[in-house]
Amino acid sequence: MPVTRNQWKQLYAAFDPSRRLEATDTDLFVVRPGAVAREIADDLQLETTGKWVVCGSMGSGKSSELAHLGGLLERDYAVIGLDLPNTVASIDRIQPAEVLFLIGLAAIRAARDLWDHKIGDNVAEQLLTALRPLLDRAPHEKTKFELQPSDLLQGVALFAANLAAPGQAAAAGAAGAGARALGSVLKNKLPLHRPTPLSGITRPVHDGEPDLVRLQEAVDRVLDEVAAVRTPIVLVDGLDKIQDLASIRRMFSTSRILSLPRKPVVYTGPITLMLATEWQAAGGQFQRKRLTNVVTRRPELGGVELSEGKIAAGRAALHQVIEKRLALEDLSVAEVFEGDCVGALIETSGGLLRDLIHLVNRTVRLAFADNAPHATPALVEAAISELRKEYEITMNGRRREELAYVRAHGEPSGKSDVSPELLLGGYILPYSNGRIWFEPHPILRDGAARA
Repeated sequence: MPVTRNQWKQLYAAFDPSRRLEATDTDLFVVRPGAVAREIADDLQLETTGKWVVCGSMGSGKSSELAHLGGLLERDYAVIGLDLPNTVASIDRIQPAEVLFLIGLAAIRAARDLWDHKIGDNVAEQLLTALRPLLDRAPHEKTKFELQPSDLLQGVALFAANLAAPGQAAAAGAAGAGARALGSVLKNKLPLHRPTPLSGITRPVHDGEPDLVRLQEAVDRVLDEVAAVRTPIVLVDGLDKIQDLASIRRMFSTSRILSLPRKPVVYTGPITLMLATEWQAAGGQFQRKRLTNVVTRRPELGGVELSEGKIAAGRAALHQVIEKRLALEDLSVAEVFEGDCVGALIETSGGLLRDLIHLVNRTVRLAFADNAPHATPALVEAAISELRKEYEITMNGRRREELAYVRAHGEPSGKSDVSPELLLGGYILPYSNGRIWFEPHPILRDGAARA
């Protein structure tokens, strides 16, 4: 039967590349090869105060993996999910001390909204008091000191908001209602609040500085109050979206601030942490987990041993990602796509989940515009061409030279003016078969070959 126009509309929404899977979306989640959530859950049996950073390409599925981890841990932990991009005005300007403060603030809001557990007023006031000496007093001192506690608290965005409330049944019922309400807002992307102004308004601080110690103590006190209900674990999403290298290093390499809370914390981090020097620098503070992209084809790089079984497993997982979303409209792959359209989409995505969803979304939009009964190879190729143009419009000689180097050597050249920006932008993708290698995004393979 042909796909109806209304079904195309519904599928367009189902394949929204901007939407992260929440913990409510268990029916859509696919455990992919190289997943790290289960590893971290196992680590927590021993690392009861540990700190983890999950790094990989932007769009590789780190946020969904973090929400899935929250689901794995909900029976044993009070899970505090801090959605930084929706909490601050600019993720690139955020300071480590601000992340630390927001962890405490997220714990207060999660306790109130999800678990019906009020953090003591004196504890909340200690947290806010600890922030004030860290505020950058120039040039707008008055404005910055007029931050209202209620505004700050309402500005905190939570994810994994449907997680069951820990503790007694009465508390669980109240928390469940709050979680469903909050989860509904998040799932429909309705504005819940205005983000906090906490992105670059604190002064630089150094490890061991008394004002920083007071902030750490205040955050730990909040988390201790949550522990009265159940042991808290904090999941912080969004630091992987930082594009500024100095900010990335300040977060993960040159400062210990993110490792200060006494309770376990898991962060998402940017792909540049996969580079050898950055990886080693972060190793003193974090248990590091690489979320590499799903392998969908045999590598062009010589010397990389890869079984056909691993390639097949990767393609099967991505095929399942598409199947699950089609099933929302009671449709199958065969009913929507002609021939091996899905195979072409999977291979072109390079195993980057965001781009796979993006490509299907574009194919659906084109099919709707053509009033097509099915997605044809021509429509898939047109969708691929659209996305390729978005990548190619930013290409120049330096970038093409870097892509050619990566294709030949399986790693970035290390040139500070081009390697990081191509990694952060998803032009270069990491893979693993026990060791890490890099390839140009398949959508740019022709461009790399011409370089």
